[in-house]
Amino acid sequence: MNNEQQAKNLVFSKGQDFSDRTKVTKQSFSLFFDRMLKKLKEHTGQAISKKDIADMLDIDYELLRHYVNKSKVLKKRDCIIAICAMLQADTSDTNDGLYYYDMEELNDYNPRDEMLMDILDEQTQYFLTIDEINQKLSGKFFPELDIIDHRKKKDIIKPENPFRVIKTSVECRTDELIYGYPYDSLDTAYKRLCRIYAFMWLDDNGRKGYKLCAEPDGFLSCTEYPMRGEWYHKYDSPENSGIFKNCFIELQRKAMAEKKRIAELLNDTRNYHERISAKVIKNDLHVFYETYNYTVPELGEYYLMDYVNGEYTLYVSYKSRFMRYYLSEQEYLDLFGKISDKYDEHYSFGEQIESAIASASTDRKEIIRLRVRAYRNAQDKINSLIDRLRSGKAHIRNLKEIYDNELDVLSYYKVDKAYQCSYDPEYGEIDGVGLDKVSFSISGDMQVELSVDDLCAGFKIGLSTIEEVGIFLMTHKTFDLAELLTMGLVSPKSD
Repeated sequence: MNNEQQAKNLVFSKGQDFSDRTKVTKQSFSLFFDRMLKKLKEHTGQAISKKDIADMLDIDYELLRHYVNKSKVLKKRDCIIAICAMLQADTSDTNDGLYYYDMEELNDYNPRDEMLMDILDEQTQYFLTIDEINQKLSGKFFPELDIIDHRKKKDIIKPENPFRVIKTSVECRTDELIYGYPYDSLDTAYKRLCRIYAFMWLDDNGRKGYKLCAEPDGFLSCTEYPMRGEWYHKYDSPENSGIFKNCFIELQRKAMAEKKRIAELLNDTRNYHERISAKVIKNDLHVFYETYNYTVPELGEYYLMDYVNGEYTLYVSYKSRFMRYYLSEQEYLDLFGKISDKYDEHYSFGEQIESAIASASTDRKEIIRLRVRAYRNAQDKINSLIDRLRSGKAHIRNLKEIYDNELDVLSYYKVDKAYQCSYDPEYGEIDGVGLDKVSFSISGDMQVELSVDDLCAGFKIGLSTIEEVGIFLMTHKTFDLAELLTMGLVSPKSD
């Protein structure tokens, strides 16, 4: 086989254009810094100064000025990377900065560098502080940014613990080791993170022992040993925990770092091979499926197909986007801290990919053919789930599995008083309603009348508020999945 045949199918090509780099002089980095700072001001519309960058780095302004002007020699590569990150420079610009300082440029064959490159390339859209960058690095067990030895004095002073620390640990626990579809519902399949606890054991010279516990949601507790009198204490914040304040701050940091590490695993479909679900998004019912390109994994491609209003669209991206569809915007922000809706290419129908093959360069044809196969595979998966949803073999929310008493839905929507519910005197459960229908005000000064059956049906398709239930019913006139998904139409076509 000749070289031309061997190189027929290009998987990817990476390079960098150095044509605009000038000869390195003592002023090169200073000019680079000023250029990037001007670009940052234009992008943000804010009057950001060199002193502001120093404050972001938490180093002395005069020291930063010396390093930028090269009147003092800077030997730490991480410091240049940190400066560039605060200037919201991407990988290419950061490599220019490293070049002007005669330092090794970022290389994606180095796992830590690769992660830094991903962070830098998203800084303009999803800005991370130095502490947040360090959390991401430590979450993957990489060293934090080694910026400078001469940090501000407030950071040099290490808070002391009240007693000798015996040990610390972080634990992840779950009630069941077998994951699947809790409550036989698509809506709950990927919403259950394991419980995370950070512990610290302290010793008061053998007189007493203390076991501190912190969870990411803010729960803090202290157990005293031996257990006499008031031996268990709960706190609502580290500031209110007295002498244990610094201990709890450290434990909360450890717990949050572990939560972020686990959340990143949840946010990547490669850890599941494939995922599929259905959900109402912006008042339309979507069915969506995602998998990874395992045929040529070097491409780093994820395939996500979204089915809505009778149309199938395949998105090709370099990051998993399944959880962005699966969670609400606020849920996603709370768990992952930022939102990314970027994708590389999309195809609305199979023929569109076929056309793309015809117009593609020779070295891209086979790559795009993979997308034809991915489109058909995803379409088959979605059609199969639609059939199961219509027949009742699959559920967005399985009401009977989630609640033993279906009337508990009224408590879920916080409308039990509106329906004049009666309660079982022994167990306190809702055992009846005084009103079968109630009128509610929703956005736009509209009124909608909802029955108990409407709320149960709205709950089953994943609607979480009275507003969502009311608007959906007014728009679609039904909650019946068999009707909503009939003939491939997720919502009725307007005449």
